[in-house]
Amino acid sequence: MLQIAFIGRTNKTNAIISDSILSNFDAEIQFIRPEFVFSEFPEEELKNRNMVIVDLNTSSGTGNAPKNISLLYQITQDIPILVLDYNEDRKFVQPLIDAGASGIISTTPTEIEVISAINELLPKK
Repeated sequence: MLQIAFIGRTNKTNAIISDSILSNFDAEIQFIRPEFVFSEFPEEELKNRNMVIVDLNTSSGTGNAPKNISLLYQITQDIPILVLDYNEDRKFVQPLIDAGASGIISTTPTEIEVISAINELLPKK
């Protein structure tokens, strides 16, 4: 079973993303509030996950996004980090990649975009 930590507040878009994942993968998704993760960086909450999804749109107010991704990467090193970001401009995306994000998609992705991104980032068996 695919274990996903979804860092972001629950909203309609994230519920749709979650439903897309659950309907296409044998998965369990744990939503974790961004202010908890980016203040405490709880290793126990992130261990034994196959992927971490970070919604930057609902993580506003938790500090510098590349710095947070970098700290998250230090904890999760072998776990892919998929970032949902509303800004697709390279000058904003590249710092997230440099910080440790494995992939970046829109904060309003289609179901196909979500599934494709997850399939690309998961280790091949």
